Amino acid sequence: MKTLLSDLDIIGRRRPFPNLALMKLSAYHKARGDEVWLNFPLCLPDIEYASCVFSWNRQRISRLSNSAIIGGSGVDTKAELAIEVEHIMPDYTLYPNVDFSLGFTSRGCIRKCPWCVVPAKEGGIQAWTTIYEFWDRRHKEIKLLDNNILASPNWNETAEILIKEQVRTDFNQGLDIRLVDDEVAHQLAKIRTKKLRFAFDHISIEPQVREGIGLLLKAGIKPRHLSFYVLIGFNGDPGIDRMKLLQTYGVDVYPMIYKGEDGKEPLMSKESLQEIRAVLGIDNLFWHGNPQNLRKFLRVIKRL
Repeated sequence: MKTLLSDLDIIGRRRPFPNLALMKLSAYHKARGDEVWLNFPLCLPDIEYASCVFSWNRQRISRLSNSAIIGGSGVDTKAELAIEVEHIMPDYTLYPNVDFSLGFTSRGCIRKCPWCVVPAKEGGIQAWTTIYEFWDRRHKEIKLLDNNILASPNWNETAEILIKEQVRTDFNQGLDIRLVDDEVAHQLAKIRTKKLRFAFDHISIEPQVREGIGLLLKAGIKPRHLSFYVLIGFNGDPGIDRMKLLQTYGVDVYPMIYKGEDGKEPLMSKESLQEIRAVLGIDNLFWHGNPQNLRKFLRVIKRL
């Protein structure tokens, strides 16, 4: 049987982040002896699947056949893989440049942030599996896609495995700084990571951010080993107060530009723009940030 997989988030020559659902579908169909193609419209398939993660790419559905099975948070937050597909080793060969493993050890989140699709898509927190289900040992890195791994019932088990295996780990979706205590800080210090990613999305969690950073530093983690996503533009918030606070600790800053369902970046008030311009006059304010991400932030505010 011929199987066509369509990744609707691949545009032009942009190197995509691999679509985990499509890799699992590929593995499932190849195990059955089926032929599998990715984004090959000349194929006349017996069955077609499509996935769209970002809502602003959903218009590309129009190019699909009427019989295509479509999923992904960009079109359907409730779509799920069949259980026999969900818990299969992904086919990493589907994306030839992928040299890391990826997957979830937990699903869902304990938070209900208004800018986040996770509560509607996955619901409350639950343990899911271990890294051994999706870790190809030929890969030296694992990217964990858990949305709030520190809140998961199996966090301690996952931490013990990561510490034992010493595989390089990227907590790709960020960690919840509000859940960092002494034990968590010491666990994170023992896990092999290039960066520890957290989020500072609203100024209301400033006390927890300060306390969490203090515990991480106390555990021996260096400031430059810490990176914070800073949500920019939701409800007009430019994020400057949060960036200034993070600057005092010398941690890296990752401006996360909020986009609506249409994919458009935010418009902020004139008052916010004036504040941003005033702050940009302070020398070395963003010195510790990743240059590429800071340029993205500057690009947004310059067009306001």
